[in-house]
Amino acid sequence: MVTMVTTTTTTMTTSTTRTTSREVSRCRRRSRMTMRAGRNGDASATTASAASAFLGTWTRDSKHNQHVVAYLVAHGVGADAVDRSRAPYEQTWTPSASGVDGEFTVRTTSPGTDRTLTYPIGAFVEKYETSAIFGKGPGEVTRVASFDASTRTHEVKTESSLGRETTTRTVSDDGKQMMCVRRFVANCEDETDYEQLEVTSVERFVRVA
Repeated sequence: MVTMVTTTTTTMTTSTTRTTSREVSRCRRRSRMTMRAGRNGDASATTASAASAFLGTWTRDSKHNQHVVAYLVAHGVGADAVDRSRAPYEQTWTPSASGVDGEFTVRTTSPGTDRTLTYPIGAFVEKYETSAIFGKGPGEVTRVASFDASTRTHEVKTESSLGRETTTRTVSDDGKQMMCVRRFVANCEDETDYEQLEVTSVERFVRVA
């Protein structure tokens, strides 16, 4: 819908009145321009600040794990699930090559894993030769990444042969901790299986100085 604005112009009778009117109009325009610039600057600074809060190296504090073993078991990890939940797990977040705020390249390292993945904003497909979560053979998963600067939240939704999950990461106000919440819902084995397995795990990461 296009809104039509009708402007009515009144002709002043004296030069003094015309001059005063023009000065007032100029002051109002300058004020509006200053306010818009300030708002835009604040928004840009907020986005940059929120994105930069994720940058750096983070290590998992496994003492604060919640339901991580259950999450791994739901992904087919067997007897090693407990050991893997306690193993060193580190991530290094850097800006993506695109330069887009909220897009990151993340290197994840843990025993047997050294993976670097870029999370563009929007939908993308991740292909892998082997995965510690999705399977040992080659495959791919569909993902959708988003970033909310106002809440400093990075979220990735994943569709795989195992099911669907949402991974939500937020950084604390002091920038020292990052919480990672993974909500996984397994696929039904057949049309009559309505009891889906659902697991929500929580991991706490601390910034490496």
